[in-house]
Amino acid sequence: MWSQNALTKRLNLEWPILQAPMGDKTTPALAAAVSNAGGLGGLGMSGLHPDNVRRRIEGFRQLSGGSLNVNYLLWETPDDLSDVGGAMRATLQTLYDKDGLGPVPEPTPSRSRMDPDHLEILLDLKPELASFHFGLPAPDALNALKNAGTMILCSATTVAEAVALERDGADVVIAQGIEAGGHRGTFTNVDVSMQPGLFSLLPQIVHAVSIPVVAAGGIVNGQTIAAAMMLGASAVQLGTAFLRCEEANVAEAHRQALSEANDSATMVTDVISGKPARFLRNTLIDTLADDDPLPFPSQLRLTTPLAEAGDPQYMALYAGQSAKLTVAKPAGELVRHLAAETDASFRRFA
Repeated sequence: MWSQNALTKRLNLEWPILQAPMGDKTTPALAAAVSNAGGLGGLGMSGLHPDNVRRRIEGFRQLSGGSLNVNYLLWETPDDLSDVGGAMRATLQTLYDKDGLGPVPEPTPSRSRMDPDHLEILLDLKPELASFHFGLPAPDALNALKNAGTMILCSATTVAEAVALERDGADVVIAQGIEAGGHRGTFTNVDVSMQPGLFSLLPQIVHAVSIPVVAAGGIVNGQTIAAAMMLGASAVQLGTAFLRCEEANVAEAHRQALSEANDSATMVTDVISGKPARFLRNTLIDTLADDDPLPFPSQLRLTTPLAEAGDPQYMALYAGQSAKLTVAKPAGELVRHLAAETDASFRRFA
C-alpha cells in the first residue's frame, strides 16, 4: 500500500501527506484539519514569543488528537544594520509614501535559534515532529528534542545538504526541489541556479541517505504525489496547495492570484525577504529588483506593511510553480481528495 511505511507508522498517519508549516500563513485550525483527515498538520513558530508558541500548540491539541509538526526558521542578522540597504530603503520609502505609511522603519538586528525558553515548551508539549529551515539547531537542543521523542526534520536543496543533515542528526530530510514556493531551505549558500528540480533531486537524495525522505516542490495533486512516491519518497509536503484552504491565514487577493497563476508566473528572488524565495511575480518585485535587500528577516519586516492596502501587486505572494493546479477546498476535504487522486493514479498503472 503506497500510503503506509515506517515514517507514517511512527507518526501515526493514514496518509503520507504533510502540510507545510508556512509561518503565519498557518493556523491551529488548518493544522488540526489536516491531521484529523489523516495527514500531518504543521505550524510555523519562527519569531514568536514562547507564550505564543505554547498557545498555538495547545490550540491545535484542543482541535486534534493527531500528530503535529512545529517549524522554526533559523537565522541571525549582523549586530549593526545602520549602514545597510540605503538604496533599498529609499525605494521602499516611495512605496510607503504612496500608501501613507510614514517613514520606513529603521532595521533592527534579530536572530532565531532554538533558545532555552522555546526548547522548554517543546519538551513540555512534545510535538511529534520538529522541523527546521536554513539548517539544524545546536546539538544540545537537537539531542534534547530527540530524547523527548520528537522527530527532527530539515530541508535540503542539494544532495550534499541532505548528507550533512543525516550526519548531524536529522531523522528525516526534505528534498526541496526548485519548484517549491516560499523560502529556499539552503544552508550552504549554494547558488539558486545550481539547485535541481525535484525529479532530479529526490532520487539522488534517496540514494545518498538512509533516513526517510519527504518530497517537496511542485506537488499539488494525486498525480504528483504518486510520482514522488514512485521516486522513493516516504511522504510528500505541500505548501501552495493548502494556501487556498479557508483555514489558512491568507488574504483573499492572494488566493485569487494563485487561482489565476500559470506555469511562468513565479520567480525566485531575495528582494521580498532578504533570502531567496519563490513568489508570484508582481509590481513589488519588479520595483525592488535593482536594489540589494537587507538581511533576512529585516527586509521582510519592511515589505510586509505594503500588503495592508490589499493590493496583490504589493503583497508577498508565496507560490510554487504548480499553483495553477491547486483547488479551493477545506483542508480536511483537500487531504481526502489528494489521497483519492493518488489511489486512482496508482490504480491506473497497476
